[in-house]
Amino acid sequence: MNETLSTILKRRSVRAFRPDPVGQTELDLMLEAGRYAPSAMNQQPWHFTAIRNPELLQKLEENCKSAFLESNIEALREIAKQEGFSVFYNAPLMVIISGDPGAIAAQYDCTLAMENLMLAATSLGIGSCWTHAVMMFHATEKGKAIFREIGLDFPEGHQPYAAAVFGYPAEPYPEAPPKNAECVTIMD
Repeated sequence: MNETLSTILKRRSVRAFRPDPVGQTELDLMLEAGRYAPSAMNQQPWHFTAIRNPELLQKLEENCKSAFLESNIEALREIAKQEGFSVFYNAPLMVIISGDPGAIAAQYDCTLAMENLMLAATSLGIGSCWTHAVMMFHATEKGKAIFREIGLDFPEGHQPYAAAVFGYPAEPYPEAPPKNAECVTIMD
């Protein structure tokens, strides 16, 4: 099997990270992979915000956790009540990809860019986990205010479309869960 397919099949959501920081060289390679993602009509409507500052990550963590506790979704409230629960799994790095909502396909473009980051991370021995909490929280007026308050601003008019945490896995990658083989139709 070639290296690209092997990386795709190896990638898993990592939910336990070592505290070791992701190096600048690795981060630069991940971000370059993100910038090389396809985008509708090559608009590249994205902006990448990499957060390594532990205090900033902690503030965002606390606010996203409180949003879970205040959610009208029971499953989110229940998970947030669990002792030791960390929305971001104590990862040392988060990348948020914001985009211009006026672009043809900003949400899809930013999501494709994040997948490139996640695959690049896997190829470098770095784990990742998508975290929708950032977009959920930012979608509220309270969330937008907190983002401004803690200095997490995006370019004018941008909104976050993708967020993931990154770091070195604390445990080996688990085996892949069963995948649905019945979800494919081939029309010859």
